[in-house]
Amino acid sequence: MKNKTDISFKSERKVVTIIEAASMLAVTPLTIRRAIKSGKIKAMQIQANGRYRIPIEEVDAFIERNSIAKE
Repeated sequence: MKNKTDISFKSERKVVTIIEAASMLAVTPLTIRRAIKSGKIKAMQIQANGRYRIPIEEVDAFIERNSIAKE
């Protein structure tokens, strides 16, 4: 039986939360929510209560489209 640490090293995270995306882009979570609503950032709604997951590729694409320097 594998322990949790073995599994975590093999699986790379491919989605981020709104808060994580906001931190990556140096904006507020509200800004990310507005970008999702307007279609500027594509996200998956995972629960009926409004929780979203954003593909990391979408964050990178948003950075490139808006010429934001990634640090």
